[in-house]
Amino acid sequence: MSKNFLSQRPSILMVNAKPVQERLAEKAEVVTEQPAFTDSNQTVITLEPLNPEPELKVEQCKEQLRLVQQQLKLERAKSQRLQTALQETQQEFRTLKTEFNQQLEEKVSQRTLELQLLHNLSQRIGYTLNYEELFRSMLENLHLVVPCDVTGGILLEDRNCNLFLKTNRTLSPSAQAEIQQLLLESIAKVNGSNLTHELLCLHQLNSDSTEPTQLPIEQIGSYFLVPIIANPDQDKKIVGLLFVGTEREEMLTEDHLRLLYAIANQASISVQQLRLLLAAQQSQLENEKFRQALDKERELNELKSRVIRTIAHEYRTPLTIISLAAESLKKQYSRLNNEQRLNFLQKIRNATQHLANLVDDVLLMNQVEGGEMEFNPCKLDLAVFCRQLVNDFQILVNQGQSILFIHQGSEVDAYLDKKLLRHILTNLLSNAIKYSSEGSTVLFQLTCRQNEAIFRVQDHGVGIPPEDRSRLFESFHRASNVATVPGTGLGLAIAKNCVDLHRGEISFETAVGVGTTFIVKLPFTR
Repeated sequence: MSKNFLSQRPSILMVNAKPVQERLAEKAEVVTEQPAFTDSNQTVITLEPLNPEPELKVEQCKEQLRLVQQQLKLERAKSQRLQTALQETQQEFRTLKTEFNQQLEEKVSQRTLELQLLHNLSQRIGYTLNYEELFRSMLENLHLVVPCDVTGGILLEDRNCNLFLKTNRTLSPSAQAEIQQLLLESIAKVNGSNLTHELLCLHQLNSDSTEPTQLPIEQIGSYFLVPIIANPDQDKKIVGLLFVGTEREEMLTEDHLRLLYAIANQASISVQQLRLLLAAQQSQLENEKFRQALDKERELNELKSRVIRTIAHEYRTPLTIISLAAESLKKQYSRLNNEQRLNFLQKIRNATQHLANLVDDVLLMNQVEGGEMEFNPCKLDLAVFCRQLVNDFQILVNQGQSILFIHQGSEVDAYLDKKLLRHILTNLLSNAIKYSSEGSTVLFQLTCRQNEAIFRVQDHGVGIPPEDRSRLFESFHRASNVATVPGTGLGLAIAKNCVDLHRGEISFETAVGVGTTFIVKLPFTR
């Protein structure tokens, strides 16, 4: 041991205690004795008599502790119950959340489907140009979204009452009559219209895939009607109804009713759009007819003016010749020899014939435009017919001019209208002679084939300007480069109509300053 430890002298504490009963009556003495191995100071501690209150307090504390433990036990039980209730609540919440999510997904899915159907319906009926296709699209969509056996509709339009029906099974006559009566009475009631004199049109919109072996629908157990409004933003007049019916008595849900009203609203918009479109088309048609009438009136006025100008111009020359020749014969008859007298008479005769030809052309054109000219084919020897026509024209050609006739192909008998053919060739040859220069030759060619005859008349004249070619066969139209040459502008128009009566073709090839060739193709008629 260390030195410091050995130098210390420990003190011994002595406690003299009596039984508890004695200690409650007297004070206990505590004496500290002097250690034998040291003479160090001794300490004496004296304890006062014990107070019974601490024992009571201990008992009270124990009682309080017991109460606290009991309360704690109760709290623990309550906490356990709360924990259990919380877990049950959480489980119920999770269940509700799952159900809510499922219902929400179903609602979203259903709403998405509804919106998709409405969008598809809008797309389909947006391009619809008649009421039948419009209602066909709507009723098909109703069958997709609403549990029903029959869908239908009624629409009032321009004094017509249109009924539309679509079923998934055959509809018995009694059930169909019941639906028709119901729709007619309902639309008359809400619209205030008297349908007595309305034209009723029934449109059956069933597809061919309807099963004929299924039992027909005998009656309507329940139905629902939704209005179609013509102009939702203004007068809101009901012009139609949508009908949904079931054979059994079934109630539609709120979702079904919402869809019905949504489709009816789309139907109202589509009916209004279709009405505007049809009205615009009708207005456009009427405007087009009015424009055509104005154009026709303008053409008639222009034709009238051209007729007056042509007659005044063309008639003036022969009338002047007749007048001058007659006046010369009257004043100088005694001084004129026979040859001079015959010359004046020939001028009068030629001018008179020219006037007669002008009158014939006008009358003939009037027959053509009035559809009074007839087609009467007969058997013709075309080569003989053309040679005779050339001989008739030889006396009309100008000095130095000539007509060269060429015939190609086999000799065949053709069935053509002799009178119409003479009009065609006479007008073409007279124009060729009139517009050709002096000393030139007019080529007249006939080509006969197995089923058609081809006539070619070629001149060496002034040609036809490009701006006049599109109107060459119009009545009273004359090219701009022949204003100084007499003519009515009727010859080619008459020729064209005579060719059309033969169901043939007429065309031309031309070059300004070189000449023109007309080609006529006429099929043989048996």
